[in-house]
Amino acid sequence: MPAFRTTPRRPLVAAAALPLLIGVLASCGYGSQAKSDEQKVAAVGAKLSADTVRLGYFPNLTHATALVGDEEGFIQKELGGTRLKVSTFNAGPSAIEALNAESVDIAYVGPSPAINGYTKSQGKNLRIVGGSASGGVKLVVNPEKIKTLDDVKGKRIATPQLGNTQDVAFLNWISEKGW
Repeated sequence: MPAFRTTPRRPLVAAAALPLLIGVLASCGYGSQAKSDEQKVAAVGAKLSADTVRLGYFPNLTHATALVGDEEGFIQKELGGTRLKVSTFNAGPSAIEALNAESVDIAYVGPSPAINGYTKSQGKNLRIVGGSASGGVKLVVNPEKIKTLDDVKGKRIATPQLGNTQDVAFLNWISEKGW
């Protein structure tokens, strides 16, 4: 789900870029790793109200919409002469931190970090603008050790980051089970 940093400096960029991004994309370590300039698609055409739009996402299947849109140049094409600068993140809380630090303008994050970031800022720093994909989360296990869902009880489970969507979903599930 994309979330925006809302400060007076870039609201027009966000407002102008959002419909373009949604239209194109509707068809889904700590810190960031920006692509090198050699890998970027050239910005061609009229600029939006800013020189650059800074987008954050996770470089994995759960963020296929942003990943494909970036890798295939679809997002840059829709931005015209406004340059796209991409940063990748390992989990939603890190992307929310980047939004709050004004390192990115737009980020694709799961519902838990988006809602948490919005709530913590009392709606003043972030705006949740809509979903970009749907689906579910899978628990990947060793089939020799975990044969049923009840076999998970008492096991150590890894999630990408404390407070990310998978972490919150897992904690909710074990709470519902009374564990």
